[in-house]
Amino acid sequence: MKASLTWMKDYVPVDTTKPAQELADVLTQAGIPVEDVIDMDPGLKKIYTGKIIEITKHPDADKLQVCQVACLDDKTGEEITKQIVTAATNVAVGQVVPVAYHKSRLADGTEIKKGKLRGEVSEGMFCSVAELGVPKDMVMPGEAEGIYILPEGTPIGMDIRDALMLNDTVYEFELTPNRADCFSMVGLSREFAVLTNQQNTEPTVTVTENGNAIDGSVDIQIEDSELCQRFMVRLVTNVKVGPSPLWLQNRLRNGGIRPINNVVDVTNYVMLELGQPMHAYDYDKVVGHQLTARPAKAGETIKTLDGTDRELTEGMLVIADVNGPVGVAGVMGGLDSEVTEQTTSIILEAAVFKGASIRRTARALGMRSEASGRFERGINAEYTPVALDRAAQLLQELASDVVVAKGVVDVYPVKATTGTVAFTVDAINAYLGTQIEASRMKEILTTLSFQWEEANGVVTVGVPSWRGDVTVMPDIAEEVARIYGYDNIPNRTPWANLNSGTMSDKKLLFKAIRNSLVDRGLSEVITFSFMHPDSLKKLLLPETDSRYQAVPIMNPITEDFPVMRTTLIPSLLDVAARNIAQKNHDLWIFESGAVYQPKSLPVTELPSEGYRVTGLMMGKTNEVQWEESQRDTDFYDVKGVLERMLADSRFEATIERSTEPYLHPGVSAQYVVDDTVIATFGELHPQVMKAYDLPGKAYIFDIDVSAILTIPQGQLQYKEISKFPGTSRDLAIVAPKEITSQDIIRLIYQHGGDHLERAFVFDVYEGEHIEAGHRSLAYNLSFRSNEGTLTDEDIQPNIDEIIEALNEIGCKLR
Repeated sequence: MKASLTWMKDYVPVDTTKPAQELADVLTQAGIPVEDVIDMDPGLKKIYTGKIIEITKHPDADKLQVCQVACLDDKTGEEITKQIVTAATNVAVGQVVPVAYHKSRLADGTEIKKGKLRGEVSEGMFCSVAELGVPKDMVMPGEAEGIYILPEGTPIGMDIRDALMLNDTVYEFELTPNRADCFSMVGLSREFAVLTNQQNTEPTVTVTENGNAIDGSVDIQIEDSELCQRFMVRLVTNVKVGPSPLWLQNRLRNGGIRPINNVVDVTNYVMLELGQPMHAYDYDKVVGHQLTARPAKAGETIKTLDGTDRELTEGMLVIADVNGPVGVAGVMGGLDSEVTEQTTSIILEAAVFKGASIRRTARALGMRSEASGRFERGINAEYTPVALDRAAQLLQELASDVVVAKGVVDVYPVKATTGTVAFTVDAINAYLGTQIEASRMKEILTTLSFQWEEANGVVTVGVPSWRGDVTVMPDIAEEVARIYGYDNIPNRTPWANLNSGTMSDKKLLFKAIRNSLVDRGLSEVITFSFMHPDSLKKLLLPETDSRYQAVPIMNPITEDFPVMRTTLIPSLLDVAARNIAQKNHDLWIFESGAVYQPKSLPVTELPSEGYRVTGLMMGKTNEVQWEESQRDTDFYDVKGVLERMLADSRFEATIERSTEPYLHPGVSAQYVVDDTVIATFGELHPQVMKAYDLPGKAYIFDIDVSAILTIPQGQLQYKEISKFPGTSRDLAIVAPKEITSQDIIRLIYQHGGDHLERAFVFDVYEGEHIEAGHRSLAYNLSFRSNEGTLTDEDIQPNIDEIIEALNEIGCKLR
């Protein structure tokens, strides 16, 4: 929001003798932040208005003209005639133009001096808008090129800074969304007044209704009162569309709006003055002279004022006549009903639209505007008729023969109500930590137009219609504090019982797992918390799998992500595919985050959130080195990463085969603790690799953090290190293939005795000399004692017991 201090003087006295920044600081401290203080003067010097009284051709140059210009002497004020030689083609006798005198200065710093052009004296030059420092996009169409022609009747001898309001200071405000009332000059004037101990004056609005009754001439309707709270129109006839007077153009320019024509400029002026966006329709172009505020229908289109054909979607609010949309409500009007120079009758429309609807529409169409920004923040419905009358009044003031029909058409199905807030003075002081007297508090609030009533120590204030953001006691406390002055509130160190920060078990576990994975060389990635159900089909999951039961998203960011994710694996595979496309084949990556499982569909309560850490490993494990060759990632790399993670987290887990469909059935496993699966890992199924167009082999691990959190964590146990040497024994066992190595290891530990330190498989053989359906497994068993060196006789009983237990499950020594 931009506010001209020259314009602000219409509503409240502004002391321009003080530095503009001083008042800006006061406003900012009071919660009306001034982002920038703009001095509109571009540094012009000795440029005045003059009237061309004669034009002759230059005797020695075909493209030059010699102009005689009536001016005022800049020292004596007497009328004089200056000769200006120009090449401009848009000058004519009778025009008032900017004249740069001898030793004048333009906006770019160029100095103009008296001289001769092809032998003819030129006592200065005419100026374009660019030379005056006025942006080309801030002047009326046709004025951006050539010499700037001022409106007819502009006095001669005026300093161009006064004529174009370039001696103005403009505040640019960075207002918070809750202060919708400050998006207007009148709204800001209330703040200026209360902060400078003055009284603001709002414009006196009177309309001369000198036409026939509006009844029967215009009809308006609202189809959805939730999207349109109030809809009003006036009928104005005998309109002559043309340029606005200079004062109106200047105020719009300094407010950041480009002048268009007198009708459009009046609607924009009222929007800046009162905060109510408005629109004018050519009465003769509105089919049926009927306007309806309604949601757009599927397939409807409209060509907006910028000449762009726009496709509307259901739910977008439009203003339509009998044939279809003539405007996108609150955003931009339609080209077909545009006010042009041929327009003689107009429908002035002012309405209150739902902010959320306007915001969605403006974003969808890429059409943010001054009007849509105000609707998004909220419009005061009680000011809508005032704004409508103000626009009609200004049109009559600009042209006395304008006719305004008697009455208005007003559809107001759900009337707005003003609220009240009850509190005590002590409660406000306790909240702020102040000792403000009740009289001072009353003075502040009544100055801000709150109605004060007090009974039995309880104050009830009536909230003005433009302050919809004030609903509870803390809002009142804020109003008191910002006007009282935050600097006047004493500083106090708040008491607090501080405790050292802690992390939840979940965060601690996440941190431990992430650190372990990073230490092993994996990189963390972050993806969206959404997925597409088709990605589960790529993982070969049957349709009965619970992971298909996903939470649908009402407003997905794209069609590719319609539901909340139930697994992290598709996201990682997508990351891998994008990296492969960029020739990055060596990937050790992981992601940690939540997955979401609805308790029922449709969703009636918050879904269950499970926490997982999922990783993908593929490509080479090391960089090219001259002394060593590269090696491909394999199953044991993934297994080693998980073993290290489990060891770091002090979990004792057993390993079993995995049955996950997306893993290779012969190269996959899972870690189990107390019958709870805490991690699944293995080679990705070839069909899944093909679905994601991944080369070579890839390995996946999926850690169920939520499941781990339910398992008591192992405690560190310290054991004395034996000073005696250990001994070992190798056992080669022929076992049926259905007997897993894990089964054998379990038996070895059960019957190995107290001195068994470690047992592991170091060889597997199938083939010649091994009967069908069997395989040979070789194990190394390490024994050690703290009491002395063990002999073969010490460990043989344990070996015999192990062999006997193995025989019972069909295994025998080779």
